[in-house]
Amino acid sequence: MTKNIAKKWRGKRMTKKPIVVNSDIKLDPLLDSDTKIIFALIENNRPLLEKYLYWAKLVVDLPTTEKYIADRVFSNSFGASWYKIHYSDKVVGIFGIKEIDLKKQNAEIGYWLCKSCHGNGIVTRIVNKISSYLKDLHDIQALKIHCLSENSASIAVAERVGGVHSETIPNYYSIDGIFQDLKIYTVPT
Repeated sequence: MTKNIAKKWRGKRMTKKPIVVNSDIKLDPLLDSDTKIIFALIENNRPLLEKYLYWAKLVVDLPTTEKYIADRVFSNSFGASWYKIHYSDKVVGIFGIKEIDLKKQNAEIGYWLCKSCHGNGIVTRIVNKISSYLKDLHDIQALKIHCLSENSASIAVAERVGGVHSETIPNYYSIDGIFQDLKIYTVPT
């Protein structure tokens, strides 16, 4: 682990607990010890991840994977919590509560899932569980899901869980020289 990241990790205690979604799906807190498995997942899914997630091109080795994890686990955003997605006892992606806004009673979430697990309803079930979890814990009334306009899988998840397209930020991100809009979906809890 690099010196700066090691300092950031030293003395920190994870207080987050696992969240059981169902008998096949569990969210476990993301830890520094997950670096190798997360890097392998990113490498095995790089073409898909680079198509929709800005950070994927920056995570190229174990030190940059450590930074990816540290940036999420020690985010300064209120309520931020990051988890490994376990499906049938294998780590298959990442799910994050990126920020909670108690005043507006909403929370932004984000996620990515390895390509081989697409189509199993994993993220849909996680979002449904997190929706009720955050409503009970913080009286959150809505989740926000941000999706690039060409990310049909994330858009489908947002719509399946009752999300309504509430905002568009035009020309948000360029992939292969073509700009995509950022679509924001609001999901009532």
